[in-house]
Amino acid sequence: MMRLPEFEDCRDLEQLNGGDYFPQKELVCYASNHTNGIVIKNLKTNESVTVTAGGTGEGGPSFSPDGDKILFVSSKKGVGRQAFVYEIKSKSITQITHVKGAVMEPQWSPDGTKVLFSVITSGASQNASDASNAVSASSSAASATQEQFVHDDDAVATEDFGYKFDGMGFIRPDTHWHLFAASADGTSETQLTDGEYDYLHAAWAPDSKKIVCVSNRFRKRQEVIGYDLLLIDVDKEPGKLRRLTEGYWLVSYPNPVRPVFTPDGKSVIAVVLNPEYADDESEMGYPEGYLYRFDVCDGKATPIFIQDDNCYQCVQFPYNAGCGRGMDKLQIDESGRYVYFISGFKGQGNLYRLDLEGDGHAKLFWGGKQVCHGISKVQNGRIMAAAAKSTVPEFYAVLDAKTGELLDIAVQSAQKLLDEVKLSEPEDFFFSTLDGESHVHGFVMMPHDAKKGEKYPAILYIHGGPHPFYTYGLTMEFQMLAAKGFAVLYCNPRGSSGYGWTHENYQRSIDGSAYYDLLQFVDEACRRFDMIDEQRIGVTGGSYGGYMTNYIATHAKRFKAYVTQRSISNELIMYANSDMQGKSTDYKSYEDFMVAKLKESAVSYAERVDKPILILHGMDDYRTPIEGAHQFYVAIKDLHPDLPVKMVAYPHTGHEQPTDPRLLKHYYHEMILWFEKYL
Repeated sequence: MMRLPEFEDCRDLEQLNGGDYFPQKELVCYASNHTNGIVIKNLKTNESVTVTAGGTGEGGPSFSPDGDKILFVSSKKGVGRQAFVYEIKSKSITQITHVKGAVMEPQWSPDGTKVLFSVITSGASQNASDASNAVSASSSAASATQEQFVHDDDAVATEDFGYKFDGMGFIRPDTHWHLFAASADGTSETQLTDGEYDYLHAAWAPDSKKIVCVSNRFRKRQEVIGYDLLLIDVDKEPGKLRRLTEGYWLVSYPNPVRPVFTPDGKSVIAVVLNPEYADDESEMGYPEGYLYRFDVCDGKATPIFIQDDNCYQCVQFPYNAGCGRGMDKLQIDESGRYVYFISGFKGQGNLYRLDLEGDGHAKLFWGGKQVCHGISKVQNGRIMAAAAKSTVPEFYAVLDAKTGELLDIAVQSAQKLLDEVKLSEPEDFFFSTLDGESHVHGFVMMPHDAKKGEKYPAILYIHGGPHPFYTYGLTMEFQMLAAKGFAVLYCNPRGSSGYGWTHENYQRSIDGSAYYDLLQFVDEACRRFDMIDEQRIGVTGGSYGGYMTNYIATHAKRFKAYVTQRSISNELIMYANSDMQGKSTDYKSYEDFMVAKLKESAVSYAERVDKPILILHGMDDYRTPIEGAHQFYVAIKDLHPDLPVKMVAYPHTGHEQPTDPRLLKHYYHEMILWFEKYL
């Protein structure tokens, strides 16, 4: 008999990391948080072996061009996070990097003789002799980057914006992302970039002599998401590089897309933020991403993508699904004719194919009610894609690169959960907004084993962003809430991406449009699902979802209880304390700016809160600083001494739910108890 979802299922859900496919030998390699090591699976025999370098956090595996070796990273005591090569035939493992800091995103050169990787360095440069003697105590990619940040007992000095980052603290000014190349046998390594700049998302040219990357080398520090495309000759001394773009913003944050070379090496295909909106980013939110071709010789930029009703842009921002975790989102086939990319579309994460000899309109290649979020290289007429469905955890699917036909499920994560746990299938629907401007897509997940004729309390769960969108992917937190007897209501109001630019417009997320979308969605859900008790509905959400929870709590009267997570409650605190600093220069005076921001802040309307509210917040949150939570809590407590209001602050937690299992269990327990008590 299958059981209902529990907290442990949220905590222990298997997550895949990286993943590569070598069709010539029918081999797949990947990492999993359930396996200490790299799994190599033979799709012909269905047999698997696990290899390890003896470290922790092993991941990012990829096959060598000949399929005889596997490159991966591992964090070992005394050497830090380094790159290793496993030889399949001899079963030998060789450490090939010896740098100070964490090795990230290692990649084979097309000829198999070199490995490209990135590292956060301390200072402008690091020679090989220093690197070979360096020791890093890091055990994972996240902790390995701590060297970039100031320790708790250090003094903090800054003369510019961008001096802190969520969950990490204050940034040291002399640390940057730099690129290195190592020989595949581990006998040598060279630093390719230097200076007080960052170089990210690099890719090899077909000749294995050049690379392309995105960098802020020629950008003002205030242009946080402004990156250029650079060409670097690996065989020349560090610093010999060429800027391919000017006036374009290459996609880097928050869901980066690595550029790719065409097979002839003459062009680079990359995703560029729509130039029309780039200069007005603070007003319009995150611009759309489009595909461009850049000529390697002269840098000439040619747009190759045309937006239409079947594909709105060339990036995706899924809220309740992985973002690739080590797999790329853009590839080109061996002929150089077809480009494959992933984009959000009406709750789906679809894989599209663009014919470079066609009319610029991308065709749906593989999609439907699922979310695809990573793809392997196209080889031998095959491509592997990572995806998930609402009741199916992440899986790796092998596809025919010509037709999109599903050939095999290479890897299915969390198989034990599928075999043992009963999952609730959400139902989705669309409705027109009150102003007729757009359509909102909503999902309703009813409680497990809901009985006809009975009424159930419901929770409106608002996503963060506002530009991410809820997908058809599995959300174990929602499954757990449904198992506790709640209907879970979630939708993509205006501000969400994947529904066209009119819907995604940032202003609609803060001008009241999204607020009315959410209220209308609840009404529509109650109308369609008569088992929802419209007198017992609560609201929760994190980040932007917390902001909207606070807004609803101070403006609406129809809900019975609130749980606001890592929320924004005071725009002035966000302006000064967040790692996303605000801007006051658009106002007539600084006083006008402060008054306007206070008028926009939920804390200014704390007297309107009249239903029980629980505040959950991380103590190390630099995105929506905890000072705002303190102020909101004190204001409500001061104005409404008899109203149930509670704040729970979690140590060692940034702008996220706690990662520590004990704290996460407490977090969910507090939320569920609050809704059980007041709904």
